[in-house]
Amino acid sequence: MNELTAGIDDASLSRRGDRAAAHLALLALVFAVLVRTAWMSDDAEITLRCVMNFIHGYGPTFNIDERVQAFTHPLWFILISVVTLLLRNVFAATFALSILLSLITWWLLMTRLATSFWPGMLAGTTLLLSKAFVDYSTSGLENPLSHFILVLGFILGFKQFESGGDRRSLTNCLTVLSLIYLSRPDLVLLAFPFSLLLLWTSYSSLRETVKVIAAAIAPELAWTLFSLFYYGAPFPNTAYAKLGSGIPAAEIIRQGWVYLFDSFSRDPITLSITSLGIVLGFRQSLASKAIAAGIVLYLAYVVSIGGDFMTGRFLTATLLAAAVIIARTRMSNVETALVAVAVLGLGAISLPATIMSGGKYFDQAMYQTGINDERGFMFPGRGLITTTRNFFAQPEWPDVDGVRTVNAQCGLLGSAALYAGPGTHYIDTCALADPLLARLPAKHDSDWRIGHFEREIPAGYEQSILKNENLLTDPATRDYWEVIRAATRGPLLSLTRLEAIVRLNLGLLKKPQLQ
Repeated sequence: MNELTAGIDDASLSRRGDRAAAHLALLALVFAVLVRTAWMSDDAEITLRCVMNFIHGYGPTFNIDERVQAFTHPLWFILISVVTLLLRNVFAATFALSILLSLITWWLLMTRLATSFWPGMLAGTTLLLSKAFVDYSTSGLENPLSHFILVLGFILGFKQFESGGDRRSLTNCLTVLSLIYLSRPDLVLLAFPFSLLLLWTSYSSLRETVKVIAAAIAPELAWTLFSLFYYGAPFPNTAYAKLGSGIPAAEIIRQGWVYLFDSFSRDPITLSITSLGIVLGFRQSLASKAIAAGIVLYLAYVVSIGGDFMTGRFLTATLLAAAVIIARTRMSNVETALVAVAVLGLGAISLPATIMSGGKYFDQAMYQTGINDERGFMFPGRGLITTTRNFFAQPEWPDVDGVRTVNAQCGLLGSAALYAGPGTHYIDTCALADPLLARLPAKHDSDWRIGHFEREIPAGYEQSILKNENLLTDPATRDYWEVIRAATRGPLLSLTRLEAIVRLNLGLLKKPQLQ
């Protein structure tokens, strides 16, 4: 009997060893693919310029002469800043963080979220064969951090559902999920149904629930208060720029559907498996239903804002959520085989951009939809394995006593500004980094491009910035900017500045009309 028991134990250990080896093999392949496909996007370099200003004592802002939050991901910004101080290279810090967080996400998905071996392997393979997920597991953008937060939050959430827990464990889980706001605010929609279900199933009293919510959102509330005080606005400058585009909602929504169709045509596995995850989720437990509901809610939001100019960028978190559902689904052998065929068949279409991608990968075609393969466009010059030896050297960041030159630019703003150093003020004509232009309507253009809503530069604006005076010629715009100048350029604790912040955020200013 003892010999039989020992044999069973040995077989069990052998299976566990084989499964661990399979997980490690897939992770090794993921690592190789991420290194071969790693690249730096121009939008990410906008954040890196803010990092360089911050670590050199100019503040967490894009231009050193005004306080503007030009990034949407404060937690990602902080992490890059800290690691840059350790590694002494902002690019190395960004690549290292992106790849490390992505590897951890894959490992947690396959070994901690999956209910059994094959669903976990299917989920991990799905991500590896998705062009969108591979593209934005590097790129310098916040996607890897968002993915990690979601996976960790789901792990803690399922543990809470399955074994129960005290108020502390519930608070920890909701705190992790709420951190998604500090990585990408709109992803709150994806996590919201799951978080709401956690609160509902753990409800004991209104007082206890309020305490849990207050503790969970404390980091986000702290950042919002800091942002309001330091930047003069509670939200990223990009939010004001996009809300003030002036494009009719119907046109924006139409572009949002185009964004989904564009993704399916280039990378069919991403939306196909996301759809499968939604279907499976609504057939499973309440927790899986909540994740599926979050996917639907977020996709509806993506359509409502017109998507993005980078194909697939806004679809990686929903694919990850679908992969979580797949990893949690108990399937028969036949069902597992059918899903595997779907994953491998659809994923084969994207192989040239994922597993088989190499140094010659590029796609510089600009489509009439305004959506392009951003990695394909940037990779030849900004790929980790394709660029010149010194391209990713730490940019020089000399001490300057103020702005010496002023340039206006929209496209490729990040790379131009990052290598220009702190002494050049960049007027972002697409308004993502400019506090005045973000609050002015975009130029009327029937051929507008999503994510690039250009503004007219008011007469006298460039000279005003260069001389640090309000020299705008239009009286209404001059008065409007005077309040914005006080909020973004005035002494932090001056009463005039605090009054300007109140007027600006309560809508007590009359906006100038576009001529």
